Amino acid sequence: MKSNMSEQEFLRSIKKLKRSPKLGKIYEIYRMEQEQTLCTTTLERQNKVWLKHLSQLEDFRVDRLEPLYIQKKIINPIYKEGKYTTCLYTARLLITILDFSIACNLIQRNPLKEIFTLPVLKKASQLQSKHTEHRPTLPYENLRTELMQVIKTFNRKTSRRRQLLLEISLRTILRPREVTSLKITDLNLEKHTLTVHNTKTLKEFIIPTSESLENALLEAHQLYGNSKYEWIFAGLREQSLPLSSQTLNKALKDLGYKEKLCAHGIRSVASNYFASHSDEIHPWTAEAMLQHSVGSAVARAYRRDNYFSQRVKAGKIWNDWLDGIYRQLKLKE
Repeated sequence: MKSNMSEQEFLRSIKKLKRSPKLGKIYEIYRMEQEQTLCTTTLERQNKVWLKHLSQLEDFRVDRLEPLYIQKKIINPIYKEGKYTTCLYTARLLITILDFSIACNLIQRNPLKEIFTLPVLKKASQLQSKHTEHRPTLPYENLRTELMQVIKTFNRKTSRRRQLLLEISLRTILRPREVTSLKITDLNLEKHTLTVHNTKTLKEFIIPTSESLENALLEAHQLYGNSKYEWIFAGLREQSLPLSSQTLNKALKDLGYKEKLCAHGIRSVASNYFASHSDEIHPWTAEAMLQHSVGSAVARAYRRDNYFSQRVKAGKIWNDWLDGIYRQLKLKE
């Protein structure tokens, strides 16, 4: 079977599985579908977990899997090794494959839907949190005031390079490495889009741009970019390389925000904003903007549009909110 199946091949493969929906065969199709969108690192991680922990279930029918059986055969052995993150990731991958099965009409319900209520996974989640590096972000309650203070501090006490890096990070909601790896050729002024290549989760992620974001990108490239290598932020020492992904973290630390906000925490700022505006921005759209798995099982089965039209509307709401903060700061100054 080819790695990139046509729609007819996909439907034909699903039809063959209807009589006996075995987990191994479903995973093969799921993986081929995901190759169109997921980055190599994510695909490799999924396959590693499958081969090491889930392949023993390949001949099991997905409609006959049970949480307690999975706990005994799969989760408990991983937990005893102290691999708490792997415990949770394995359970999530299994849930995703079964959601894919529902979307393909192979089963009617996910028999493992309640798996995360198992005490062993709750304990694994608690222990994982203790081992996870702290990523500080701004408090949910005073989000606008706190963010305004951060931008104000940057505007008064640091370089224009750092100011633009902060603004672009806020407007794109990308991970630090993804921001500093942007090239001017990724920006399409006619379509008003920014294409991000090889993100943490996707091979390609297209962001709808606003006028403010486009102006910030163009200014950054003009002042701190490199025409030959096309970086928007070229490296300080080596122009052939992009700016270090730790530059924004260094700026936040220098300005006294080490324990209050980190570069990755900017994504949490956006997430908090989306949560408080769920009447305007649907949670699935918010997750898609952050490149997270969207809640819909159908969307996970057919991840082809990434909610682009919804993200255009949500991006406008987010950027208009940021514009209001920047305008207010200019009036005060």
